[in-house]
Amino acid sequence: MTGRVIATGTAGWIPVPHLMEVVRADTHPPPEITTAAFGLVCDARGHVLLTHVNLPGRSWDVPGGHIDAGENARQAAAREIIEETGLLVPADALTLLGWQRFTLHQRPPASYPYPFPVSYTLMFTTRTNSNRPPLNPPPDSECGPAGWFTRTQARQQCATCTWLPFLAELTED
Repeated sequence: MTGRVIATGTAGWIPVPHLMEVVRADTHPPPEITTAAFGLVCDARGHVLLTHVNLPGRSWDVPGGHIDAGENARQAAAREIIEETGLLVPADALTLLGWQRFTLHQRPPASYPYPFPVSYTLMFTTRTNSNRPPLNPPPDSECGPAGWFTRTQARQQCATCTWLPFLAELTED
């Protein structure tokens, strides 16, 4: 697996010492230790699609989530985009932008749901010609409203999000 590290740090949800690396890459890490997929969607104006996650400690974020049994990461990202924003993005329209690698330096508690010592989340991207307002997800969703944000607004709303270095990797048309 090759790629270029564009940022390093930690993730607040990981309960033990660890290293998070944000890697720009066009190759996939091993699927058996890849846990989630996200979609960085831009419209024709270069605005970024965000959804409001209604979970404790969360706020605005890019759509994404866990990979379900029987689906690959690209399919998971496409499913999460529609579930969380109402925007239909075909899986084959998504391009791998890179991944986050989480390397844990000590064994996590038994309740920790991800592989040890290394796991990955993938970031896909696409551009859409639609700039229609996204639909709100169903009432029982973990997400609230979705919307298009300028890149400056996205950086402000998502200042603590670990995926933010990927935004700088996108060219503005």
